Amino acid sequence: MNGSKWNAYKNAGWAIGIIVCLLALCVGFFISIFIRYRGEMERSGVHLGPVKVEETITIEAEPAEVPDGSLRQLSEGSDAGQGYIDSLTFLCDSALIGLRDYGVLSGGYATTQVWGSSAGNIPASGLAECIIKYPGDGSEIRAADAAMIAKPSRLVISLGSDGLHGMEQEAFIQGYETLIRDIRNASPSTTIIVCSLSSIAPGYAGADDLTSTDIRMANEWIRQICMDTGVYFADLADTLNDGAETLVADYASANGKALNSAGLNKALEYLRTHTTT
Repeated sequence: MNGSKWNAYKNAGWAIGIIVCLLALCVGFFISIFIRYRGEMERSGVHLGPVKVEETITIEAEPAEVPDGSLRQLSEGSDAGQGYIDSLTFLCDSALIGLRDYGVLSGGYATTQVWGSSAGNIPASGLAECIIKYPGDGSEIRAADAAMIAKPSRLVISLGSDGLHGMEQEAFIQGYETLIRDIRNASPSTTIIVCSLSSIAPGYAGADDLTSTDIRMANEWIRQICMDTGVYFADLADTLNDGAETLVADYASANGKALNSAGLNKALEYLRTHTTT
């Protein structure tokens, strides 16, 4: 009898426990539905802390020559010697391309000091791009790209006589100044020297219709370019032309425009005694 009563009590206890658990479960369920959590909401993903934004600063190199509106003309001094000439790189059109083709520089016919086109001429209308045959590997590249590769210490530029006839002043100056800026940006440490143009021989009758008046006007534009950009001005025309503003006959090649060996050596002599140092 006692055993039967004990079993009844035990079964009743289990029933009450089950009921209590079910009630607790229901209460918890209703609390989770109707009572909103007031704590900090969880961030989705992994929090790695505040994002640090780094500012990118672009520093432009200072130009080798800062323009101040004056003409930085090379003045005559003592002979700087062959070593100085060997330190120069020449960017030139057909008038001075003999520096490459006549073997008058230290490297002879294998010189790497001259940047010119394969044909020798560089049109005045194309100065902004100015494609040359790079002597390092013979590739056809922009002069500014050549400057970026070679980083010449001194670059002597003599351009503008090819296709000059009919050029407008604004287009000539804009193209030339674009070329100078591109070279300067590509190689800020390069000292740039821009030359006035030698004229043509008396009686010149080339197919390009070039005249001594064209040359004279272009040299005025080149002076302005040098003042605008702050590069050095080398007045080769003053030593290569005669009093009538035509090319000295002894310096003219057979075509009456390009310099012959005597004219090229005269130009080099000028540069040896008119330096940037």
